[in-house]
Amino acid sequence: MTANRIAIVRRAGGPERVEVIDAATPVPRAGDVLIAVEATGVAFADVVMRKGVYPGVGFPFTPGYEVVGRVVSGDGIAPGTRVAALTVTGGAARLAVVPAADCVAVPDAVPSVQAAALVLNGLTAWQMLTRCVAQPSVETMLVWGAAGGVGSVLLALGRHFGIRTFGVASGSRQDFVRQRGATPIDRAGDVAAQVRAASDGGVDAAFDGVGGPNVRISEAALRPGGCLVMFGFQGALGGERLNPLKAAAAVLRSPRRSAQAQFLAGTGRRGYLIGQWKDAHPAFYRDDLAAILALAAEGRLVADIAAELPLDRIADAHRMMAAGTQPGKIVIRP
Repeated sequence: MTANRIAIVRRAGGPERVEVIDAATPVPRAGDVLIAVEATGVAFADVVMRKGVYPGVGFPFTPGYEVVGRVVSGDGIAPGTRVAALTVTGGAARLAVVPAADCVAVPDAVPSVQAAALVLNGLTAWQMLTRCVAQPSVETMLVWGAAGGVGSVLLALGRHFGIRTFGVASGSRQDFVRQRGATPIDRAGDVAAQVRAASDGGVDAAFDGVGGPNVRISEAALRPGGCLVMFGFQGALGGERLNPLKAAAAVLRSPRRSAQAQFLAGTGRRGYLIGQWKDAHPAFYRDDLAAILALAAEGRLVADIAAELPLDRIADAHRMMAAGTQPGKIVIRP
């Protein structure tokens, strides 16, 4: 087998810190499989890792929060089987080692690029909507970052489940939201007031990946009894201007409310971290990822792809992520 080729980040910094190098072929241990990677996504979490403030990830590391590819060798899965897996790191490589227990078969009808766009983003959107919130009770919902990776999948799931969806976006991205059957909400305006007016008093659920002071706005957009699901703090981190001390301070300053205040307001807050959910509920992880891929195979869930780039251009993918001008998911094809 030829030598591997991987992306690597040796120290904190900007997109220029993402290198692509030749490396030894990884060797799977008991319980692992070696995968020839066909696609991996670029996520905001990769940016946070590259900046050196992602819990549990140090330098050097190989980015790539998910992989889709064919099994080369290993335990329990026949060679040639195409699988998807959540990896957190290590996906941006031609060859990757993944625990066999984390692998879910990809239906033949789902292209690898589509599957990769639906592992991290799809699993996040699906579990927030069906596990954190009782989906049948959601008739209206608000999605922040509606043109982003997770947000665009939430829009698609809203269409699938018949939920009236409001998507926060700015500029031309409002057209993206409208074209996908949701009502655009201008991020530059009073978001909560716009949502309350358009939804006749507020939404059943709000999905907020911005965090920090933005949480108050999301709560103000809820109807009495509505639920806020927080799944990130991108606003607090500030993208490419990320500063570890500033980020930590912003998270500590995130609005807190007493249990009594939340009870009187009739609203609830829930947090979602995909890694914690995967560890705590491994059966949910496998079942939910299989359900998402099944919807994709049936043509009922299609991920929006912002760009497909070869591994050697992964630094460019990080620059695109920082610019934030293209809606959907950026996918690397090693």
